[in-house]
Amino acid sequence: MSEPTSQLSALSLATRISKEAGIAYRGVDGTGRAMPPVNHDDLEDVKQVINDGIRQFEADAPPTGWQWRKRILQVNISGTEITGTADAADTTSLTDATLEDTYDEDDDLNGYWIYITGETGEGSYAQIIGYATDGGVITVADWLDQYGNAGGTNPDADSTYIITEYETVGGDIGRYPLPEYFGGEISGPIGYYKDTDHSQFIGWTSESIIRAKRQADDSTGNPFLAAIRPFEPVSGTLGPKRRYELVLYPNPTQSDILEFPYILVFNGIDMETGVAESTSATTLVDSTRDEADDYFNGWRIDILDGTGRGSYGIVSDYATGTFTVADWLGGADPDADSVYVVQPLNNLHPAGMKFDEAIKCACMAEAEQFFKNKMENSGHIERYIQKALPKAYEADSRSLMFVKTKRKEPEMRTWNLVEKDDG
Repeated sequence: MSEPTSQLSALSLATRISKEAGIAYRGVDGTGRAMPPVNHDDLEDVKQVINDGIRQFEADAPPTGWQWRKRILQVNISGTEITGTADAADTTSLTDATLEDTYDEDDDLNGYWIYITGETGEGSYAQIIGYATDGGVITVADWLDQYGNAGGTNPDADSTYIITEYETVGGDIGRYPLPEYFGGEISGPIGYYKDTDHSQFIGWTSESIIRAKRQADDSTGNPFLAAIRPFEPVSGTLGPKRRYELVLYPNPTQSDILEFPYILVFNGIDMETGVAESTSATTLVDSTRDEADDYFNGWRIDILDGTGRGSYGIVSDYATGTFTVADWLGGADPDADSVYVVQPLNNLHPAGMKFDEAIKCACMAEAEQFFKNKMENSGHIERYIQKALPKAYEADSRSLMFVKTKRKEPEMRTWNLVEKDDG
């Protein structure tokens, strides 16, 4: 289900802050509509203000904490572990003829994950997007490095691999990477999901206990111990992303879903702007960009001004300043001098729509402090503290709703406290 069109977007926040701070871009002649700055330094200031404002709101929680931060995380685990050696491999495929003996239908392995465990490409991995049983040919979009970034080393003939049903750490079915919005803070017990066909108890424990048990034996079964620890790649040093992983003992022997409550952390909003030098029916070129190839893959690019204003596309490939899309949607194709913004698909604040006003006020208060010379005494700080924040406390308290339920006994009534997630 899509978000309401009235939602507070990162783009609208950036535009408002830029306008009040006097650094909005208004076209080549300076008389156009206000847009986020295309100057890199000015845009970085605006993004810093937005992220600091949201983090300030997150920190200004009521004594019991924000209800919107309390979430449930589900993790798919699996006992499937397919091993083999490549007959051949390249930038987007790996072939192993022995696979066709077991996986004899095309697309049998689609959605699975493949990890290169030895020889050329060790540490690289990818999600499988295609499988042809004739010859055992696996297709991937790209080989990622062990930290999940584009540009991993391609495997070759004689590279060894492991395939797992769900994403794991290096093909180890006892280790599962957790999403970037998980900040390492659990807030309750872990257990099997309600539809799982067994009810074995799982307990949180120290990661050192699980590590010792895993080193002592290779037991398999239904996991009964779990721990959270910082993500540790199979080889090398810690990566640039502060992620966590779930470690289990023993290794699972079947597919299951585990779930546990956790505290959501804000991972930051991002965007980049610029002016096109040239375009086509499927590309936009801005040679001033210096990000690595594939950096913007999967992001959405919108045309803010000029020819094609209102058009957008999803970046299927980015290389040396060239954005590639399947098609420009919603309007005409852009042209040279069209102004664009590119941002992740999920580029919203984490609190939910009912906190839009409080988030806006928090960001404007942060902007008033950051751009003191241009926004001094604009009143945003007072508005945030005196009005927006108290209203946010009221809205958050309404996330806890009393739901009346009746038992079979005619005179017996109970009131159950249920957490409503508006995230």
